Amino acid sequence: MKRAHFKIFSMMLCILMLFSMCISSSYAMDTAYTMETNSYKNGFSFGSQNKAEIAQNISAMKEKATENKISLKKLLKDAKEVDEFYKEMLPEKVEWMHGVADSTSIPYEDILILNTFDKKMVGFEGECTTFLAQGKALASGQGTMIMKNRDQGANALCEISVKEPATYGNGAIYRAAYIDIPQAEKTYKVVANRTAGRWGYGMGINEHQVIVADNDAPSRDILDFKAGLHDNDVVRLLLERAKTAREAVDILGKIVEKYGQAWNGIMFEIGDPNELWVVEVTGHRWVAKKYNDTISARSNQYQIEDDYDLCSADLISFAIEQGWVDEGTEKINFRKVYSCDVGYPDDNDLSKRKNVEKLYNTEMRYERAMELLKENEGNITYSMMMNGARDHYDTYTLPSGKVIELNQVPFYSTEYADWENKEFLNEAPNSDETPAHMYVRGVCGHDIGWGRTIASAVLIARPNVPNELGLMLHALGTPCKSVYVPFYVGIDKVHPDFENPTAAVLFKAIDTRTFGFYNMYHDAMRKHFDKYEENMLNSLAEIEKQFISVQNKDEAKQLLTDFVINKCDEALKTGKAVQQEITNVAKDWYSWEPRDINN
Repeated sequence: MKRAHFKIFSMMLCILMLFSMCISSSYAMDTAYTMETNSYKNGFSFGSQNKAEIAQNISAMKEKATENKISLKKLLKDAKEVDEFYKEMLPEKVEWMHGVADSTSIPYEDILILNTFDKKMVGFEGECTTFLAQGKALASGQGTMIMKNRDQGANALCEISVKEPATYGNGAIYRAAYIDIPQAEKTYKVVANRTAGRWGYGMGINEHQVIVADNDAPSRDILDFKAGLHDNDVVRLLLERAKTAREAVDILGKIVEKYGQAWNGIMFEIGDPNELWVVEVTGHRWVAKKYNDTISARSNQYQIEDDYDLCSADLISFAIEQGWVDEGTEKINFRKVYSCDVGYPDDNDLSKRKNVEKLYNTEMRYERAMELLKENEGNITYSMMMNGARDHYDTYTLPSGKVIELNQVPFYSTEYADWENKEFLNEAPNSDETPAHMYVRGVCGHDIGWGRTIASAVLIARPNVPNELGLMLHALGTPCKSVYVPFYVGIDKVHPDFENPTAAVLFKAIDTRTFGFYNMYHDAMRKHFDKYEENMLNSLAEIEKQFISVQNKDEAKQLLTDFVINKCDEALKTGKAVQQEITNVAKDWYSWEPRDINN
């Protein structure tokens, strides 16, 4: 370990030890009742099953905090403040976190930080890309599809959650990441993606075939930070509470107007078998647009202009108060008025946020997504969405105007990355910082450090089929080096390795081992993954036919569950086969032919 890094690590360790001593006495008093609660037991069980993965996420979090020059003292100070708030308002969450800490032997404050601090502080920032298609844009001519590539911290791990429907009594509370809000009397069944160790969802589908995903976007509006809702909580709330996409739009409008958005602007993509909506949220304000028989896409900037169908009551009046538009304005170009250049602001000093409509990288991904969708409009299928998620650009136009041929190879695996001249210096550096060369982020993200595509999902809502056949095709890791696995909303459980991060670790290992050597390993990986996906897609029609023909609901559910678990198991076996295949490729690549000593 380098000396400077060792000093930082040592200082962090000492401070964490001091913090542990400070809280030990107060925790001792709480232990007696904590140990008896279901929340503590659930946390203890979760920690026992996922110890290594939780430790990995915490390690990545600390590394990014150090890289971003975040004060460790401030981290601990904020952790104490949040802990006191949780003890008063969210005691069950405190007990759950204590259970995780005790079962993993990870300091409680680390678990607290992982579950509470914002993305900017720990560096877990993402640049998700989403494809949208509805009605006649699809090959089937009906239904709705949403494909989302979820970009997050490069070491983050995902899992699949099956949340059964539930009924709650009066006064029940939904405990979001930062605040409490009243729980709904009834919540619906949900199958969704989430980051390991978190409660909210990144994308998913519910028992009524309502599908939801979201993307970050810079906002000029006032944000609520720790007093507002995290976007993953909002995704979960919509899936748990909405029977239709239109109802989800109404729910979303009400909760963001009342509770606000935590850290940044968000765009929510919401569909059902008959409709597709996008709601773009600024903080407490929002606009919504309905998309019929068409395509659209989102990267990380607002796209709705003056063509919105619905909006919050004070959308224009707030803009007038800020001096952004003239008095008497009746409709605004939403993107032009509310967009800015700061993705994750530190405060609500709006003067720090420069008003810009488009950001270079996000605009390039948006244009590429729309290009792919337009090429297939009217013929969009599951396969097209899956292949689109794997896009790295055929060609790319550099700022100079020069067009480079990428041929679907991630930028860091091409000659344009210029590793030798960037990694090895011929002269002593004359600056504390080394200028970074441009990174071309594709739809399928392969960044080196802070962010990467960690999961991908194609969410499918169809009319004229039982709602139990609402479908999420889900890939762990970068989709070009992974495989899509089917998850029907009608199942009652998933394979245990997908319910926890075990499967994610397997595909993360493949991604890490092949990083930077895409051409070298591509064929070896895809010959296994493509075969799996071909067989999987071909099997969907038959299992759906069987499901519909079974009269007994319990038997039908078991049929669907067995099918999904079997496909999960096959995906794991395929991943392990790929691991062996790329091992053989690496061995052959670097092997030497024996010398002929006779010549």
